[in-house]
Amino acid sequence: MGQIPRLILFLWVCASASQSVWAQAATTLALPLSPQQQTALGVQVAPLQAASAGAVLVTASVVTPPGKEVAVSAPYPGQVARWWVGVGDTVKAGAPLAQFTSPMLGDARRQLNDAALEYKNASAAAQRDQAMFDEGIIPAVRLQLSRAKQEAAQAQLHSREAELSAAGVRFDANTSYATGTLKAPIAGVVVDMAGTVGQRVEAGSVLVKVADSSQLQLDMQLSNDKASLMQVGDEISIPTRNAKAKLLGVTRSVDAAQSARARASVTQRGSLQAGELVSVTVHAKGKASTAKPETQWLVPARALTQWRGKPWVFVTTEQGFEAVPVNVLSSSDDTAFVEAALTPQRKVAVSGIAALRGLLQKDE
Repeated sequence: MGQIPRLILFLWVCASASQSVWAQAATTLALPLSPQQQTALGVQVAPLQAASAGAVLVTASVVTPPGKEVAVSAPYPGQVARWWVGVGDTVKAGAPLAQFTSPMLGDARRQLNDAALEYKNASAAAQRDQAMFDEGIIPAVRLQLSRAKQEAAQAQLHSREAELSAAGVRFDANTSYATGTLKAPIAGVVVDMAGTVGQRVEAGSVLVKVADSSQLQLDMQLSNDKASLMQVGDEISIPTRNAKAKLLGVTRSVDAAQSARARASVTQRGSLQAGELVSVTVHAKGKASTAKPETQWLVPARALTQWRGKPWVFVTTEQGFEAVPVNVLSSSDDTAFVEAALTPQRKVAVSGIAALRGLLQKDE
């Protein structure tokens, strides 16, 4: 036999072997197991859940809308003398949050009082000069100088008041001269507190956060492929929290971490709480999947395992389990959206996956 025929024969054998291996990988593999063996291996199962076409699985952070969470910071270097609230308390706008003590706060209070006194004296002088001008005792230039001093004193007073107002501080008659009360800028719930009574803090240190959680949003960080499937108005469901949302916006470009961002408004709150991470399903209507609806399933992400370069799941049979190759259409930290020829009566293994995979490798 010549070299060329031998080469052709060798390539044909290799191709046949490759096709045989691929065919074997694409078929289901039975794993007979008795209930006692399943218990010994720690195998637990969960029911399959049918998925709608175009579902995109994403992990989202539950946040408050922009401007609905406000941080109250230390206006000057000092210390918290007393807390009036705790985490979880509901407060109204302007309600006292804490007493804050600082030597600079005492100096700011002195300057405010000086400015108020200066304005009072300037106003009295302007009124006196106005009366004298009306009687023809002083010239008009004298009255103009008095009014200018009154306006300058008023501007200084407004400046001191604005400084303390921006710091969120008000003074009470029954507190020391260098102590003021920090007030809530908005109505909401106290979600975070920093520092303890008597602890020294620097100016600008965040002391307490107040959030209005009456309206919630979802902040999603996703791949550019998932972002390309979404569009404004897509419905979002969170089955584990009995909640729903609607997509408000999605970026088409990726950041330095090679991820896109999306934002959604919660329309049905359910049991959602601000600050938690949840797995959500975006029902993208822009680009539907080409897979048949009866072959699309939602399974726990922990049910998937990699073997022979493909994702597999272990589904129940009368004799035990069988390994079924699947095509992952989308996934999040908790859930995977897969395509596979399954029936809703079957269940999928969610624990003991390593032991079941070991049985597969044992037969190789």
